Amino acid sequence: MTKLTQSQLNLKAKILKIAKGLNKFTLPDILPISNESEKVVSDLLSDLENENLIKKVSEREYLYTNIKKRVNKPVPTSQSNGPDIWLTISEVARLLNIQENTVKRNCLKGDYIVKPNKEPDLEGKYLIKRSSLKLYDFLEDSERRAMDKEVKKLFHNKEEERLYVVASDRGKEFIYRYLKLFKLTEGMDCRELRSFLEIIPLKNPKLKVSYAAFHSKRKKYQTEGMLGILPKYFMPDNKNEEPEVRRNLNRLPKVYNLATTEQIEIIYKCFCFGIPASQTAKIANMGNTTTETFYQYIRARIFDKQYQELVEHFDSDPQIPQVRIFMNDVSICIYCYNDKVYITQKPLKSMLPQRRQKPDEVKEARRLYNILYRKKFTGSMRKYLDHHLAVFLWKELNPNFEDQLNLIYEMIHI
Repeated sequence: MTKLTQSQLNLKAKILKIAKGLNKFTLPDILPISNESEKVVSDLLSDLENENLIKKVSEREYLYTNIKKRVNKPVPTSQSNGPDIWLTISEVARLLNIQENTVKRNCLKGDYIVKPNKEPDLEGKYLIKRSSLKLYDFLEDSERRAMDKEVKKLFHNKEEERLYVVASDRGKEFIYRYLKLFKLTEGMDCRELRSFLEIIPLKNPKLKVSYAAFHSKRKKYQTEGMLGILPKYFMPDNKNEEPEVRRNLNRLPKVYNLATTEQIEIIYKCFCFGIPASQTAKIANMGNTTTETFYQYIRARIFDKQYQELVEHFDSDPQIPQVRIFMNDVSICIYCYNDKVYITQKPLKSMLPQRRQKPDEVKEARRLYNILYRKKFTGSMRKYLDHHLAVFLWKELNPNFEDQLNLIYEMIHI
């Protein structure tokens, strides 16, 4: 064995850690994470195999075998060089994700091809031929129990758990698939996400999802909650449960289920500092889509509060707004009450006669329009330009960072 450099030793430890987490893995699983050539990674895998920390169970697959501390227990050459690979009972149990007692019962029933274990170093009385295993062909009941146990860890509230209980069998599979993927892909960029979605079906075929379908479902989950994941024909079997579940799930924005309290605080602070959502995503270790959804919701809350104030003033004292053009073709209506400027994309209507703006109101509206006109606009702002302008006005009115942060916490209660 050649002497390894420090970087190779660090990579070897990293590969062993990944192998322990995956249990079963292949060479393509390691390459995107290692940033090394295929030959270097293959050599390190061979070293780990010689040290009995992993075991090659097929031409492509490896199995992590360092569950119990066993020092210098070589694998017999008759197993590794023969026409097929023979595995111990414990290795088969971890390969199939079932209990060892279940493997023993299957051996007695004749489900596997077995032979006596003549090597005292290996565990169990039998060795099992790998080709006789029906991989990914588990019992339906045991698979269902395992999925129910795992998906419970992914729920964010009692309403989601209740929806899962009343969902149909196929609906439960959809919920498990996407909640599991949302959890595994937190903080990944587009490149890492594409690579991950190609690799994960090799480990778990039930998690096979296209890149476009994943983005679509994640967006719906942020806006509609778990009901956005389910197709219409997989809705709850008990139709009487559905309306109540829908009302409970729509009380709060579902995007808050995807972030911790610390991440939400980082997003609020970055929003007040004016940091773009793409950079905030890196700081908070979140996805760009999720962070942008947070930004959209904050802007919408600021606009709604200003709009409510405007309606209250307008109902008692209607006035004719000043209409100004932004981004060459987007018209914005500007109102002014008590030296405070409000904006809308459409003019308000009233049964009472509308007065013209006073000279001081015209002057204040013109001053803030000149400030807004100099702001930097992008094409993505066109759809909700009134929300972006409302945020600019809000920051002009509250220039202090601490005041802005406190106002956001007042508007949005978590």
